[in-house]
Amino acid sequence: MKIVQNLIPLLAILPFLAACSDENSVPAEQTCGAQAVAVPATTAAHPFLNQPFDIRWSELTNAAIVPDIKVAITRAEKKIAAIAEQPLGENLTYENTVEALYRVNDEFEWAWGLVMHLEAVRMSPEFRAAYAEILPLATDFYTRQGMNEKLWAVLKAYSQTENAKQLSPAKARHLEKVLDGFRDSGADLPPEKKAELAALIKELTEITQHFSQNVLDGTNAVEIVVTDPARLKGLPENAIAAALQTAKEKGKATDKKPAWVFTLQYISSAPVLAYAEDEALRKEMWAASDTLCIGGKFDNAEGMKRILALRQRESEILGKKNFSDFILQHRMAGNGETAYKFISDLEKKTKPAFDREYEDLKAFRKSVDTSYDGGLFEPWDLSFWSEKMRKAKYDFDPEAAKPYFPMDNVIAGMFSLVEELYAIRIEEEKSVYIAPGSGAKAAPGEHEVWYPGVKYYSVYDRGNGKKLGSFYTDWYPREAKRSGAWMNYLKVGDRSRGKFEPHLGLMCGNLTAPVGDTPALLTHLDVETIFHEFGHLLHHLLGDSDVPALGGTNVAWDFVELPSQIMENWTWEPSILSRFAKHYKTGEPLPKAMLDKMLAARNFQSAYKQMRQLRFATDDLYIHIHAKELAGKNLNDFCREFSAGYVWKTKTPTNTNLNRFGHLFRAPVAYASGYYSYKWAEMLEADAFTVFKNPDGTIDFSKGMEFRKKILSKGDTEEPAKLFRDFVGRDPNPDALLIREGLLKQK
Repeated sequence: MKIVQNLIPLLAILPFLAACSDENSVPAEQTCGAQAVAVPATTAAHPFLNQPFDIRWSELTNAAIVPDIKVAITRAEKKIAAIAEQPLGENLTYENTVEALYRVNDEFEWAWGLVMHLEAVRMSPEFRAAYAEILPLATDFYTRQGMNEKLWAVLKAYSQTENAKQLSPAKARHLEKVLDGFRDSGADLPPEKKAELAALIKELTEITQHFSQNVLDGTNAVEIVVTDPARLKGLPENAIAAALQTAKEKGKATDKKPAWVFTLQYISSAPVLAYAEDEALRKEMWAASDTLCIGGKFDNAEGMKRILALRQRESEILGKKNFSDFILQHRMAGNGETAYKFISDLEKKTKPAFDREYEDLKAFRKSVDTSYDGGLFEPWDLSFWSEKMRKAKYDFDPEAAKPYFPMDNVIAGMFSLVEELYAIRIEEEKSVYIAPGSGAKAAPGEHEVWYPGVKYYSVYDRGNGKKLGSFYTDWYPREAKRSGAWMNYLKVGDRSRGKFEPHLGLMCGNLTAPVGDTPALLTHLDVETIFHEFGHLLHHLLGDSDVPALGGTNVAWDFVELPSQIMENWTWEPSILSRFAKHYKTGEPLPKAMLDKMLAARNFQSAYKQMRQLRFATDDLYIHIHAKELAGKNLNDFCREFSAGYVWKTKTPTNTNLNRFGHLFRAPVAYASGYYSYKWAEMLEADAFTVFKNPDGTIDFSKGMEFRKKILSKGDTEEPAKLFRDFVGRDPNPDALLIREGLLKQK
C-alpha cells in the first residue's frame, strides 16, 4: 500500500504527479536533449499534452507516448530557459521565479504522470518499448533542470530579495523547499561532479525500471495448475471458484474439463497457504513466492547490488555519508540513525511477545497433531497452523466473514462515514471504457476510464456545494497491472490567486474480483486496504493550500501515512461496521457473535505481524546505511542472516523479500530508507485516533472537521510535528502503537 512516487524524487522542486496547463501554443522547433523535434503549432494532435480534467483515456495510445513526451520536454525547456535568462535583481518575484518554475513542471508532469500511471495499469509489449525509449529523455530532462546553473543563480538571487523576505509563511516554505531541492540535485557541484551525478541518475532510473519489470514478469510467469479436485480440500469455495475462472481465462480449463490455476497474486496465494490441506500444494506456492526473482531469467540480485552502490555514490557526491542520511534529511526522522533507533526500540519491545507467540503456536499444534514433535515448523506450515489456532482460540475464521463484506457495501459505508466526518458529498458518475485508438467518443455525462470496471466519482463540499475533486477506482487484478494497492494523484487543483480548481486522483488495488453471479467478497484485511488507500486520497482531495506545490500528499514521507492509516481504525468500530457489514444475499448484518470474535482476534499474533514489518524496515535502513561495507555482497543472503531474529526460525531457511521488494527498488528513491515510515506514522495515527473517541468509547464526529482543517487541508504548508500538535494538543505518545496492538498495557 503506497503512494506512487515521481520518476526522480530527488528533485523536490517537482510534485509527484501534477496538473495540466491550458496553454496550447508551442514554438515551431526546439531541441529535446540532443535531438531536434519538429513541433506543430498546436498540441491538439498530442493527446498526452492536450487533455482536459475529464481525461480521454482512449486517445492515450502507445504510439503517442514518445512524440508527446518529446514535445512536452521541448516546451518545458523553452519556458525554463526564459525563467533562467531573467536579469538578477529586485525585478525577480515569487511569481516569475518559484511559481513560474512550478507551473512549467506542473504542465510537464501532467503528460508524464499519465504515462507513469499507464505503466502501472496497462502494461503491454508495445507500451514497454515506448517507455524504454522515452525514459532516458525524461530522466535527462529532470537531471539537467536540477543542475541548470543559470536557473539556480536566478533562484538564489531571488531568495535574497526584499520580495522573498516578505513572503507568506507557506510561500516562504515553498521557496526553501525549492532551494533544498536544487542543492539535493547537485546544483552547487563542480562540472565534473555534475556529469558524474547525471550519468549515475540515468543508470539508476534504467536499472530500477528493469527491477520492476522483472517483478511483474516473474509474478506473471508463475501458474500452479491443479487438475485433481481432491487437492483443493480445505480451500474456501470462493478461492476455488476464482482459481477455476482463472484457469478458463488462461485456456487451461473448460466446463467439461475443469482445472484450477493459482498465481502469486496475494488474493490467490494467501488462501492456499492458509487453508489448503494438501501440504505439497502449500509447499509449491511458498517456494514460488520465496524464490521470486532469485536466480533464473528474472533474477534481481545483481541489479540490487548496483542500485545500492549507485545510491551510496550519489550520497557521497552530494556530501552525505550514506543514502539514508541523504534521503531523510528533510523528513521527520532527520537522519538514518534516528530512524534506525526508532525501529530498534520497537523491536526490543516487541520481541518477547514475538517469541511467546511462536511457542504458543507450537503448543497448539502439538495438542491437536500427534505426528508433530514440537520442533521447528516448515515455512509453508506457518499460515496454515496459525489459521487453525485462530479458529480454535477465537472460533473466528476470516473467510466466514467475507459474505458480509461485499465490495459495493464496503464502498458505500466508507463514503457514508467520510461524508459525516468531513462534511462532504460523494457521487458516483457514469463511466465508460473505450478501446484505445478506436476513435469512439464518450456520450455526454459519461467519463472515460482506462479499463472495464474502473469507476469514477466526484466529491463536493456539503457547506458551499463546491466540487472539491474527482477520482477513479480500479480494484481487481490482471496481468497488465502491477501488484499491490496504491493511491496516486493526477492533478492538484490550483487554489492560488482566487482560483478554486478541483483535484483529480485515483486508487488501485488487487482485491478479490467478482466470480460469476457472486460479487466481490472481501476479507476484513481487504476492507482495511480500501480504507487505507482512501485515506491517502482524502488527503489529496481535501487539500486546500494556496501553494499547489505544498498541497495534499506532498508531505514528509514519515507523515504521509498518517491520514491513510488512521482510516483503518474505522474498520474496527462496531457502529461503523454496522453501516456496511451486511450479507450480500440476505442483507443480514454481521452477527454480533461473529463481530465479537473478530474484535477479540484483532491482536492475534500482533507481535509476529509487527516484527515482519520491522524486518523490512531494518533491512532497508541497514543496507543503505552500511552500503560501503556491503559492496558486492548478495543482499538477500546477508539480510537472511542479519535479520534472522525478526522471523520465526523454520526447518527450511527462508529468503528475504528484497529481490521482489518494489517499495525499495522499483524507482531511484521509492521507499528506500523510508520503509520505517509505515511504523512511524502508525505510532502517530494510533495516538491521533484517540482524539475521535469520547471517554465512554463512543465516536465524537465533530473531530472530523478538526482533522480536515488541521491535517488534511494543510498539506505541507507547516511542519508535520506542528500539525500533529495542533490536532492532538501535545506531542505523540511513542507507546500508543504498542498499547493498541496489545503489546503494552496502558498506564
